[in-house]
Amino acid sequence: MKFKTNILFSLLLCGTFATAQNLRLDILPPSVTLRQDSAVISMKMTFGVSQMDTKSHIRLTPILTDGEHSEELPRILLNGERAHRLYRRTSALNKRRGKTDVPPVFTAIALDEGNQSIDYRASLPMAEWVQQASLNIKKEVINGNGKKTQSENIPIPDKAIKIIRATKTESVFVPRQDRTREGDFAASPSASVISESRPVSSGRQHFKGSYVSPESDATDERNQKELNFSLDEARVIAEINPQMLSLRELYTVAISYKNTPEQFYKIIDISVKIYPASPVANLNAAAAAIERGNTQAAGRYLQMASHETLAYKNCRGAYELLCNNTYEGIRLLKAAKAEGSEEATYNLKIFFESNQTNIQSVSYTHLTLPTTERV
Repeated sequence: MKFKTNILFSLLLCGTFATAQNLRLDILPPSVTLRQDSAVISMKMTFGVSQMDTKSHIRLTPILTDGEHSEELPRILLNGERAHRLYRRTSALNKRRGKTDVPPVFTAIALDEGNQSIDYRASLPMAEWVQQASLNIKKEVINGNGKKTQSENIPIPDKAIKIIRATKTESVFVPRQDRTREGDFAASPSASVISESRPVSSGRQHFKGSYVSPESDATDERNQKELNFSLDEARVIAEINPQMLSLRELYTVAISYKNTPEQFYKIIDISVKIYPASPVANLNAAAAAIERGNTQAAGRYLQMASHETLAYKNCRGAYELLCNNTYEGIRLLKAAKAEGSEEATYNLKIFFESNQTNIQSVSYTHLTLPTTERV
């Protein structure tokens, strides 16, 4: 497979782009992993800006296109200080109102004078046209009045893209190493990589993940109109041909097994395999992986989940604690607790109680009282 690229704008092959609004964008060579059921796009991006208008924001939207077909991936928002506060208020309001027709956001960043980096990762269902697609980044500058003042397309050249064809083993939803080792070792994408030989001391703690109920989609509406599965029927279909079910229907089936954890996790795993580009499916899969102590899988799914939800904060906080990133884990869990997350409250309680028990155990085991020698 070869990604075709049309050079529409001048760019440096080193991956550094100087754009309007004084934005400097550095992109390390992206990788595209082709699996049997999905294509996964990964790239490290660094942003730098000077004299950013506090009311403006910049939208960066990665796009795959072959000229005939096009797929926009979750966007990145680079906000001025006041624009970021407005974004957070608007997001909270949309959540309370149940508004769902909002373009997916990978992350939103409040830009300052320094450089900031992210590890971008997104996926889309595999299709024939994807194998001949080009990768571009659409950049849009929006002023404080909501008016688009600048727009340009930044193409990524062929030579900068690393194509990876997943093996049959790698294309399986849960890699073999994840099934045989329940995540005793892990790497955090937000921190330095933890060596595979380094055990995670907090791995014995059992944290709670947060799950999100998917919204109705076109598949769901079609099924309700034409098939109208009962719960018992949906359970059968989930076993013999789960691709027929919508993400919402699969979640309903999973919840019906809440007293049978093995079956519950199985349906959650199937859901993200069928809907690999869904932020909700990835978030729920991350929650299930966290509850099973599988940090390797949890980290992978969290990268593709929506970062703007309360459920994400709890799951990411628990994940960071499992990876021994104590400061970040506690920070995220306390933020989620302050917003009303019961799971985050539970996870903080478990973390401190468990470590307090460990401290007392070590103290009682190893403490040797000094003896006074009588003369």
